[in-house]
Amino acid sequence: MSISKLITSNLFKSSLIYTFCDAINKAVPFLILPLLSYYLVPGDYGIIANFNVLLAIVTIFIMIGVDGAISVNYYKFTKDDLARYIFNACLLTSIMTVAIIIIFSLFHHLIYEFVKVPRHYLFLLVLMAFGATITSINLSLWRLEEKALNFGVYEISQTVVNIGISLLLVISYNMGWAGRVDGMLVAAMSFGLFSLILLYRRGYLKINVDKLYIKDILYFGIPLIPHALSFWIRSGIDRIYITKFINESATGLYATGFQFGTLVSFLTLSFNNAFTPYLYKSLSVDNPEELNQNKIKLVKITYFGIGVLIITCLLFTLCSNFILETFFSSKYIQAKEFVFWAILSQTFQGMYLLFVNYIFFAKQTKALASITFFCACLQLVLSYFAIKTYGPLGGAYSTVIISFVNFMMVAFFSNKVYNMPWLLFLERGKVKTKK
Repeated sequence: MSISKLITSNLFKSSLIYTFCDAINKAVPFLILPLLSYYLVPGDYGIIANFNVLLAIVTIFIMIGVDGAISVNYYKFTKDDLARYIFNACLLTSIMTVAIIIIFSLFHHLIYEFVKVPRHYLFLLVLMAFGATITSINLSLWRLEEKALNFGVYEISQTVVNIGISLLLVISYNMGWAGRVDGMLVAAMSFGLFSLILLYRRGYLKINVDKLYIKDILYFGIPLIPHALSFWIRSGIDRIYITKFINESATGLYATGFQFGTLVSFLTLSFNNAFTPYLYKSLSVDNPEELNQNKIKLVKITYFGIGVLIITCLLFTLCSNFILETFFSSKYIQAKEFVFWAILSQTFQGMYLLFVNYIFFAKQTKALASITFFCACLQLVLSYFAIKTYGPLGGAYSTVIISFVNFMMVAFFSNKVYNMPWLLFLERGKVKTKK
């Protein structure tokens, strides 16, 4: 396909829309942070960070992979069968929502000790997770229907409502952390309800309780929970520990510092989205000589990428410190001590992405899940002792250590399942052809 045809293709246009929407949704919360820093004390931001951490884990159990299950079966079912399947998915998420509300009712005092989120907001959080799940189903269907514009407009509209209401309540009504959380709640719940209406009007909801469908959804979704929990532990457990052992103000400063890690993550994820198809195509050739040359190119690209990441880490740290000192309220200046560690952690995560696709190519995902779960368990323990010993900086140290361990384990395992000439500079151009 020529470049002109590629640029005008539906695939290219859709990819551009999805990338643009993803960029906005990730960038806007970071971009409004300097403004919010003048209206929210670190303790407020700490509660917001804990709210998001708790929301993430609740969403894992309410969603239980229903959006993925629907996507897998989309092309296998007729629209009527899919409508019944989606109804059972919504029924299952509703049952999980009620179950979690009951659990929160019984243990809200214990939960408050760890996250400092009041009881009534815990219940609203559960409803927010349910709304987010319904919206995820709606967005997944638009993606499968290749209606990228609908997807983009809907997702950006939700972000605008979320941020708009948050800024209004925080700045004009001086509601503190509650104003930011209320903005998130209104957006998630209103768009969740609207998504439910859209699913019905588009013919994707047909009332019919089917045990086989429910069993199929659970069979698909339950094995994904440990994997999702592993990522939650690595991204959220340090904030819970800091709140429990120190206070929510320390959590707010810590979370602010770690927001700067998103600068690196967005860069690495964007590169990975472009690099992955190239890697798969390069490794799929049949000619041994061509394969050897492709391997050499991939190795050189990888080493170049690691070099760029190291330089980027240093540059982003300098820029981030400047941004904190110049645009943030002086109340957040202590967040500087976490910035380097946040960026370094995401730098190792970027290096991980350079190697993990070889494992996907070799279809060794079970072993990858084992590595991920091991690192999560290690962080669960290491963060506990590090934070008790070194305070909030202990959380930063443990995050960096685990990110490095995860990167190294994946790098070594990737070469075990798919041999690459990583030592080509020692082999003087002699490349093994073994896969």
